[in-house]
Order: sequence, then C-alpha cells, then structure tokens
Amino acid sequence: MKREDGPWERWGALVSALGLAVVPLLALIPFGALWLWQQGWLLHWLGIAAVLGGMIYGAGWWLQRRGLQGRDTATHDDTPVSAPDEDWSGRDLAAWEAVQRLAAEVEPRILSDQQRMLDTARQTIEQVARHYHPDEKHAVWGFTVPEALLLTERVSARLRRVMLDHVPGAHMIRASQVMRLWELQPAALTGARWLGHLSRVYRTVRWVNPATAALAAAREKMISAMLGEAGDYLRRRGARIWVEEVGRAAIELYSGRLRVDDRTEDARAEARARGPGVPPAPSPGPVRVAVAGQTNAGKSSLVNALLGTRASGVDALPLTRTPGSYVLQRDGAEELVLIDTPGLENRTQLGALIDTLAESDCILWVVPAHRADRALDLEALTTLRRTLERMPGRILPPVMVVLSHVDRLSPAREWAPPYDLEHPDRPKAAAMRGAMEAVARDLDIPPALIVPARLDSLETAWQVDRIWAVLLGQLDRSHRARALRIARAALGGDWKRVWRQARRAGAEVTRQFIRKG
Repeated sequence: MKREDGPWERWGALVSALGLAVVPLLALIPFGALWLWQQGWLLHWLGIAAVLGGMIYGAGWWLQRRGLQGRDTATHDDTPVSAPDEDWSGRDLAAWEAVQRLAAEVEPRILSDQQRMLDTARQTIEQVARHYHPDEKHAVWGFTVPEALLLTERVSARLRRVMLDHVPGAHMIRASQVMRLWELQPAALTGARWLGHLSRVYRTVRWVNPATAALAAAREKMISAMLGEAGDYLRRRGARIWVEEVGRAAIELYSGRLRVDDRTEDARAEARARGPGVPPAPSPGPVRVAVAGQTNAGKSSLVNALLGTRASGVDALPLTRTPGSYVLQRDGAEELVLIDTPGLENRTQLGALIDTLAESDCILWVVPAHRADRALDLEALTTLRRTLERMPGRILPPVMVVLSHVDRLSPAREWAPPYDLEHPDRPKAAAMRGAMEAVARDLDIPPALIVPARLDSLETAWQVDRIWAVLLGQLDRSHRARALRIARAALGGDWKRVWRQARRAGAEVTRQFIRKG
C-alpha cells in the first residue's frame, strides 16, 4: 500500500525545488565579479552600488521617521462608524456617547491581541452597565438570562447578515474548509519564513545592476509606506467597530429594551435574520392618541370630526368627566386608539391628566383661537415635558395643536373658506395666521404642528383632512414613543407573566409525574 505524502514532505519538496532554481543565479555572482575585475570596473561598480544603496536607505530612513512623526501628530478619523438606533431614548444616546469616547481612545493594536480585545470589550460593557445601574455594586450583572439569550439571537442575526453582505464567498465556505486551513497554519508559517529568506537573497542578487536595484528599492519603499498608512487606518477603524458593536449590544442589554413581549421580539429577530427590506414587527398595541385641552376648548368636537360621527358628547357644559377611548382608522392607515380626556379646569386636575398623557404616544392639544388664557395649557405641557424628562428611557411624544373656533376670530361674520394661511390675503386669514404664531410662541410648539380648524359640527367642519395629514406625518415619532413606553413598562415586575410561567411549569411537572406514575 502506497503511503501518501504528508504536508511536511510536500513543503520540503517545494523548498528544494526553489533552492535548486536559485543555485544557477547565485553561481553567476562570483563569475560576474571576476569579469568586472578583469575589465577594471569592479571598484567603480562597488562605489556606484554603495552610493545608490546609501541614498535609497537614507531616503527610506527619512520617510519612516517622518511617517512616525506624522502618525503621532496627525488627526485620526474619529467619526463614528455607525449611527445610533432611531428608537433610542435620551438615556440610551448618553450611553452611546460614552461608548464613542471609548471608541475614540481605543488602541488599534488590540486587533492583533485576543486578550486585549476581550479586555476592551469588558471595559466597554462595564461602562454601559454603570451608566444604567450607577448605584449597583455589580452593575455588569444587571440583566436577566432571557435577555442575554435574546441578545445572542440579535447579534447572531446581525453577524450573519454582515458576513453574507461583506465577506466574499462566505456562503460557499464550509466549516470543514476553515478547519483544514487552520491545520495547515504551521506549514504556512514555515513557508512564509522561507519566502522571506528567498526575498532577501533576491534583493541582494539584483544589485548586480545598481540602477535597476535602486529603482526597485525605491518602489518597494513607496509601496510599503502607502500600505503602512492604509493598514493603520484599517486597524483604527476596525478597533472602533469592535468597541461600537460591543457598546451597541450592551445598550440593548442594560437598557431593558429586551424585556418587551418575547413573541414580538422573536418576530423582530426573525425579520432581521431575513435581511434588509423586511419591515420589523410593530410593538404590541396600537398607537394611543390623546385629545386634551381646557374645558370647552372643542375636544369632543375634534373626536367627532376625526371619527366622522357623533361619538362624544358636545354641549355648552363639559360632558367628558372620564377618559373615553375610540378606535380610529382612515384610508387604509394603521389602527389608532383615540382617547378623549376630561377638560382641564384648574391645576388640581394636572396630576391625573399628566398620568394619562404619559401613557399616550401622540397628543392633540386643543386650544380655542378666540381665547388668550393659555397659562393653564402652558403649565400642563411644561409639567408633561418635565415628567417625561425624569423618566429614563422616555421621550416626549409628538404634540400637535388644533386651533379650534377659528370662525369666531375677527371679523366674526366672515366665513368663506378656503383660506390661504401661508400668504394671508383676507382679514380672517390674517387673524388665523396671527393666532397660530401666538400659540406657537406661548406654548413652544412648531408652527408646522399647529392646525387651525372649525369643528362645531360635522356639516361645517373645516381642515379635518389637514389634521389627519399632520397626525399621520407624526406616526414615525409616535411609534418610537410607543416602543420606549412599552419598554419602560416592561422594566417593572410583571407578576401576571410570572404567574403564567409558574402555572406552565407546574402543569409540566404534573404531566411528567402522571406519566411516570
């Protein structure tokens, strides 16, 4: 039976063949030196070779020294490699800034040392953990096991997509091929050393022709300098990517955003694994739109106008005493929940109203155009802003202002829509524009989110389509506010979920006991 040659025998044969091929070239060196001596050119050749060699290596030394100085003083590219997620809260963005500071200071050489990479990752994780749990002694363990498993799924799905998109041939490389290449690592290192020796021999031999050798040496120095700069850049960017990806995963883990309904997260992970172009699954529950404002501002009239039917009580006296909810949908848009809150009469009602608004994802604040008493409106909105600022992981949902009763503005008897509010050409339009600017200034609301409207009856309603357009235009921010609201709610103790888990575990134990009995 014939014995197959191992990798060492094959490499030995290759090195022997290369050595035999170089022997004739090496043998020419002494004959060439003898010919130069006979012609009387040997000293001239040695002098020219020494001068050119000194010039080349002197220039290389100068370029290397200049490159090292420039590397120390140059401004590195400290721009982030990736942007923060769109649904992150202010607290998440603050943690991301801390991660960016670590990424800007990381040493590029960590990529060549596995232990340094692990130490950098641990430092990044500890920094993020202390940001979210500053009072805990062991903040790094501030997560649950299901959260860690879900994070593993997310990172694995993202890594799979990165490999398929950016690693050529990744879909064709088998694990067995990678293992086979790893087994050949010693032979590859040995071959690299032999090639290095042969390269040095070649560089020595080519000095038989000093001019050609000088040009080749200069070319090698230039290419080496360019590759060195490119390598430094790639190492800096690679080290930054390492810190950013570890920091992003830590933010997802410690922010509590992974505690949202597990079925929804499973759907999201599956969608991400399928690749780009697949929209993520929405957060559980529809967007909650709250209608609020002072008493007799026209809130119930707005609800009726949006629903297209008389669903909420409208009278000279306030009829809404408790929040009422309605399903709102139009023109194939997603389903919304409309909440009609009680009218605001005094400061004692602010607490209950703010609690309702804090559990909403979009706010329609109704302000009468013909009334100037907006102090209570401003106090309510200011209290809401401050309340949400004190809630880590929350943002202010979009706040729209519906400017009601515009038909009562001066001149009161004029009512002939449509009106050009961008370039008012009639007294009524000018009065509406002035009221919009006053409300924007008093309540700190962008003019683009203020819609003047008439809502006293379904027959005479005006600007309802415009209200719908602005409302649908704010859905992206409403989705973000909803996701953060649900994520914060998931941070608390979900005893119903614990009970379900205990009940399922008990049922499984009972089944196993009955089966064995």
